[in-house]
Amino acid sequence: MFNHVIQIAGIIDQQEADMLLAAGVDLLGFPLRLPVNKEDLSEVQAAGIIREIPDSDRVVLITYLDHADDILAFCDALGVSTVQLHGPIPLKELKRLKCMRPAMTVIKSLVIRKDNRDQLFRDLDETANIADAFITDTYDPDTGATGATGKTHDWSISRELADYSPKPLILAGGLTPENVYKAIMTVMPDGVDAHTGVEDDRGRKDPEKVQRFVAEARRGFADLQQAESREIPINGVLDLHTFSPKEVKDLVPEYLESCLGKGIMSVRIIHGKGTGTLRRIVQSILSKSPIVESYETADSTGGGWGATSVVLRRVKNN
Repeated sequence: MFNHVIQIAGIIDQQEADMLLAAGVDLLGFPLRLPVNKEDLSEVQAAGIIREIPDSDRVVLITYLDHADDILAFCDALGVSTVQLHGPIPLKELKRLKCMRPAMTVIKSLVIRKDNRDQLFRDLDETANIADAFITDTYDPDTGATGATGKTHDWSISRELADYSPKPLILAGGLTPENVYKAIMTVMPDGVDAHTGVEDDRGRKDPEKVQRFVAEARRGFADLQQAESREIPINGVLDLHTFSPKEVKDLVPEYLESCLGKGIMSVRIIHGKGTGTLRRIVQSILSKSPIVESYETADSTGGGWGATSVVLRRVKNN
């Protein structure tokens, strides 16, 4: 569902919904019961539009509700099975929601402020086994809005979160036809979301802007996929700088198996110094691998402290 997905939020009427679907938009977002921003339409109008959409899986309720009972009741009233929880929600309520409705698809927001990077990673760790996907968005300190701000944020933080998250991550916040390609190549997300960035001066979705946004997003995802498809030399040195971080969780085990098959028992994995996020991911994978005898963060020779040295072992088959 979240493989190179394009979501447009803030549907105003049936005509706009039909135009977006015809333009190739994957998901339509309906922000309702908002604490700050004005709603684009009434709940009755939203329910009427949703009933006319052939595939209800393409509809996302975006809400700031924070109690499981209220969320489920609202979803049922609208006839949707995907909800984007864009405000803070107690962990116990999030767990109750998935326990009460396991089939419900939950997208959890990670709203980026100037000084909350560490908290975002804690929130991701806490909810990764519950949420089906995450969406990063921009906080506006002037209005207190956490979505539809028209403002971008520090994409390097979204990139770190995309690298670290075991679940798909959608990028939102100030995306336009002019910057969505660069955003995709920078963050390497699983999807993108736009709201005000494809609207005209009246606050309606502009068909020409929507078409350009979809085209640029598809171009970005295609280039990203092409960059990820190159062959890896099996020589005992795996440089993760040259690959999408999204590949790491599958790439590292497969590479180690290939080395073992070639009789290469000592492997160097170069992950860079940075914030240590990628190193933690790599070493977490290594700690669970049955073919890893030992590993340690490398010394200053042959790549510095931005690498991990791995010793492999052969596993006897019973």
